[in-house]
Amino acid sequence: MFAGGWPVDGTARQADSSADGAFRKPAKGVLAVSATTKQLLFLIAAARVLSAQPPNPVRTFISANCAPCHNANLRSGDLDLTILPFDVSNAANFATWARIHDRVRDGEMPPVKTATLTPAARASFLTALATPLIAADRARYAAQGRATLRRMNRYEYENTLRDLLGAPWLQIRELLPEDGEAWHYNKSGEALDVSHVHMNQYLSAAEYALREVLPNTTSKPETVTKRYYARDQNSMIGKVDFPNTPERNMFPVVGDAADMGVLKKTGPRTAGPDHPEIREQEGLGVVASTYEPLEMRFNQFKAPVSGRYKLRLKAHTMWVGPQKGARWWKPDPEQISAGRTQEPVTLYSEVPPREMRRLGSFDVRPEPTVNEIEVYLLKGESVRPDAVRFFRSRPPGTWRNPLATEEGQPGVVFNWLEVEGPVVDQWPTPGNRLLFGDLPYTVSAKSIAEFQTNDAAADSRRLLKSFLERAYRHRVPEADVERFAGLATKSMASGYSFTDAMIAAYTAVLCSPAFVTLEEKPGRFGDYAMASRLSYFLWNSEPDETLRQLAAKNQLQDSAVLREQTKRMLDDPKSQRFVQAFLDYWLDLRKINNTSPDTLLYPEYYLDDFFVESAGDETRAFFTELMRKNLPARNIVSSDFAMLNERLGALFGIPGIAGAAIRRVELPADSPRGGILTQASVLKVTANGTTTSPVLRGVWINERILGKPVPPRPANVPAVDTDTRGATTIREQLAKHRSQPVCNSCHALIDPAGFALESFDVVGGYRDRYRALGDAPKEFGFGKGGQPYEFHFALPVDASGTLPDGRTFADVRELKRLLLADERQIARNLASQLITYATGAPVRFGDRPQLETVLDKASASGYGVKSIVQAIIQSDLFRSK
Repeated sequence: MFAGGWPVDGTARQADSSADGAFRKPAKGVLAVSATTKQLLFLIAAARVLSAQPPNPVRTFISANCAPCHNANLRSGDLDLTILPFDVSNAANFATWARIHDRVRDGEMPPVKTATLTPAARASFLTALATPLIAADRARYAAQGRATLRRMNRYEYENTLRDLLGAPWLQIRELLPEDGEAWHYNKSGEALDVSHVHMNQYLSAAEYALREVLPNTTSKPETVTKRYYARDQNSMIGKVDFPNTPERNMFPVVGDAADMGVLKKTGPRTAGPDHPEIREQEGLGVVASTYEPLEMRFNQFKAPVSGRYKLRLKAHTMWVGPQKGARWWKPDPEQISAGRTQEPVTLYSEVPPREMRRLGSFDVRPEPTVNEIEVYLLKGESVRPDAVRFFRSRPPGTWRNPLATEEGQPGVVFNWLEVEGPVVDQWPTPGNRLLFGDLPYTVSAKSIAEFQTNDAAADSRRLLKSFLERAYRHRVPEADVERFAGLATKSMASGYSFTDAMIAAYTAVLCSPAFVTLEEKPGRFGDYAMASRLSYFLWNSEPDETLRQLAAKNQLQDSAVLREQTKRMLDDPKSQRFVQAFLDYWLDLRKINNTSPDTLLYPEYYLDDFFVESAGDETRAFFTELMRKNLPARNIVSSDFAMLNERLGALFGIPGIAGAAIRRVELPADSPRGGILTQASVLKVTANGTTTSPVLRGVWINERILGKPVPPRPANVPAVDTDTRGATTIREQLAKHRSQPVCNSCHALIDPAGFALESFDVVGGYRDRYRALGDAPKEFGFGKGGQPYEFHFALPVDASGTLPDGRTFADVRELKRLLLADERQIARNLASQLITYATGAPVRFGDRPQLETVLDKASASGYGVKSIVQAIIQSDLFRSK
């Protein structure tokens, strides 16, 4: 185990032993030794290892306090300390001694207190053992650096191409293979391998990006404003017979009333452009969210080119009375009146087959209003609106609208979508200028640009030199210019056009080691490497022009300049890339859609995309608030505020929150919410959609929040499956599991925090009883799919627990108070997570003194999150490899 929040030397977790520096191949220029000499050296090394002994204070302490259990006869914990060698150049041996250090430091060992176990003896032991461990790590850093050479991950490559080519709309990430992970992040060379599959995909992605920024017209594209009326859209009307629309959930409306002419087939589907005063009030009303077969799309619009657009949607809410002579949950398309509530609406971009991206959300009110958002669209994308709060009917079969009352049910009327774009600020575009300067070009009938040149050799070399100076994050060797210019020349000799030959050369640059990898050499960084480390930490992308100029002037070694740049970069909107990428891996937010709530146990959450999107937004907004206001790290565990919208407020039982926008909300004093532990996103990614597990959540909290990694479950120990019938609770099942000593040692650490979170279901709703399926009377209600509930409430939830140190808690509120008894440990873990993300290597034993220095510098602000980031960037951990 790992105690007190300190991971042992990360090299012990790797599959091979090369990371410890003892088994590397000789570097170039090093004289190879003969086989006989190798054998002799091996024997000498073996003898040294076998005879190696820990320092005297360590041996004395072990003999008096540890050897009675950890000897050849008892081998408690499968460990015999009487013969354990002391060879800290060996990764596995280093890790063992680091664990011994940490367990003694935290009072976990020795378990039996003896007369010789005085505080002075413990301190002497810890100092004597830590000194050679730290020295060994630092020697390794001096020779190899803390982290291995690595390539950009998918996030970084996408952002870098967007910034380099001036094309924020580029969608590159999904074109590349999934990144590997080490220490929970995709930032380490230990996991970011490069295979032929990677190279093939990077080549394809790079060429796609380059061709995306080529012009398809010879003049600046005209910014066109066009309105698309809901009644005109084929996807909304083409196959819809209004009196018999699917489930009667889509209605023709004029203003706040039903369009009876259309409903009774006595009038046209639309008044058309000849009657603008009527056409402006026409719309389509819905009481259900978009779902098959009810597909709301403004599909007569398709983005003509990739770029920036302004979207304006006119809509308002309506109220639909109950169907005459039927039950009250059936809407009557003739009984439409002015809306009574505001409703959230989300716009998505879409390309067949049903590939959607969220563009933004806003509120629609009873009075007709026009909402505008500015977005980036890809060529060919259309726009789909969705009234996200409503139910999603799933015919055939009976259904009921869960929002319906005896007086009727809410709905939304969509009038029109107005599109302004593409909005082009510069022409030629920055990407075009970067690739081909001011060369003239023609555009073929297929919208393919061909650039013209009178001197292909001279122009190719000139353009490539300029491109390399912009693409490389360091000075450009002349040999690289010649290499890529030679590739362009060979391509043209092979029959490629000048344009295609240059695209081939640019593609090669964007896949070259000098571009794809982050070049960091052991030792303190130079200014260009410092600029890259800073930008890939805080922006997840390349350095901007300001950082490049400072690097060229050798000013990034100045601590004051570095502090100023850190503040500038955190204040820049691009810092949201850091927030997203860091939280995607630290808190696993990228996995928020990996599971769906069970349709039978949790029908009110099923198909609720707006809730899932809001849950992720809450966590990102919360961390942004901590950064922006430099709030103390203790807020990660417990805070007096949350970042909520109406949907999350309803889930959390907090009234008075209206609208789709996420905003800061002060919490009641007795609220179980506040902090990251009880946010919906975290509670969802730590559940499987059907059940919750104190083990999974307990491991997650220990590793991600408390900084206490947990050993993996032994292969021969089965997992504990939750009883969805409700006959036994997970606590009762775990009690049997923990009766085995081999299991209890870890579960005593894991389970308590997990038990506290049993008060929250698979998406974060508060509960005091478990849900179950079976023959018991079912709860009354209807889910988002319109189907009746199939579950019943079963056994009560017990959220109490006992921490390994004996302290007890009754619920999650008390657990939070206990965890905050050591605020420095919460800050220590956050700093460790940030260091791992920023440097590609975990905080190893030899880094501990520097980590404590980081915390000391941030302590004056109560370990403010921004102060921690600033202190990390000023540290040698960040400024050196």
